[in-house]
Amino acid sequence: MCFASAHTPPGFGNRRRQSLRDVFHTIIQRAGEWPADVLLIAGDLFDLERVTRDTVRFLHAEFKSIQHVPVCIAPGNHDPYVPGSPYAEEEWPDNVMIFDRPQWRSLVLDEHGTTVHGFGFDGPDASVNPFGTFPPVQLGAIHVAVAHGSALGHQPPGKNAYAPFDPAAAAVEGVRYLALGHFHAWTPIQGAFPTVMAYSGAPEGHGFNETGMRHYLEVEIDEGGVRVTPVASARSVYLTATIDCSACLCSQEVIDAIRALPREEGVGAIARVTLTGTAAPELRAEMDAIHDAVAPAFEHIAFDDRTEPSEDVAALAQQQTSLGGFVARLTAELSDAPGDRDRRLLARARELGLAAYRNRPITFHGLERE
Repeated sequence: MCFASAHTPPGFGNRRRQSLRDVFHTIIQRAGEWPADVLLIAGDLFDLERVTRDTVRFLHAEFKSIQHVPVCIAPGNHDPYVPGSPYAEEEWPDNVMIFDRPQWRSLVLDEHGTTVHGFGFDGPDASVNPFGTFPPVQLGAIHVAVAHGSALGHQPPGKNAYAPFDPAAAAVEGVRYLALGHFHAWTPIQGAFPTVMAYSGAPEGHGFNETGMRHYLEVEIDEGGVRVTPVASARSVYLTATIDCSACLCSQEVIDAIRALPREEGVGAIARVTLTGTAAPELRAEMDAIHDAVAPAFEHIAFDDRTEPSEDVAALAQQQTSLGGFVARLTAELSDAPGDRDRRLLARARELGLAAYRNRPITFHGLERE
């Protein structure tokens, strides 16, 4: 997993990767101690383009530590079963079953006929979409399934569709539960069909587009029905917030607003705070001090400083002076800026120019840290 992003300190990506491993270890321990009858992994266990040999050895050791629990894996679009994949090349522990093709296969777990069905991607997208082609099952025994795909009507914004399916068409009489992978947030799929379906989501957030708590699912099946319990799992959560600095008279008010941001209890917070509105030069000069004051309360925090100087730049631009000409030119370039980064760069240049004209101290924050 790559965690490259602006404003992150050295070692941040390594700490996040270790957090993912710690969460996975917790899930493995829970499966072994419960004990679970089977552990279902619905794809994207790793990123094939970035997976390391060390990660493969870690997974191997974790699975081997619960040899009494069958582990069924349905490879997805990020970890397809292809030549050269760890799925194909590694000698996995005997309790690991990998569905290696885009066709439904079945694994009978016990003498009662408890059966897990699944299929796997054979490339970045499955060459065949098996949803809707589930074979009939023998009623009486417990049947569950695991697969990777996109439930139509539930697609998160901006998420690409892989193996898309209509939940009603994918449901099968006799299949009690379908564990789904691809969506990164806990998403139950509800409808008037016999199979209970749910996405557990990723057990740890991957970035600022995945804010809030993450989960894995514990599922219990008996004559009374199917009970799906989402279990909070993230060691750290991403959060984003916007604070309008227009009414803030001093830096302490900004600090207090950041410290008051709602957060999950008992877990670290990785925050990106956007500062907006107008701010007096004295306040804008304190951005470094504000950051240092709030940083201890977060695992990591970055500012996106979009505040505007409280000076009337429109009026300044009308002045027939060198300062007026400077402000007018930068303001015109700002209005034509092709992108957000260019806009921020030009706004910062205008601010520094104003500070130089006013003989005010120049501080460095925001863009200079990237």
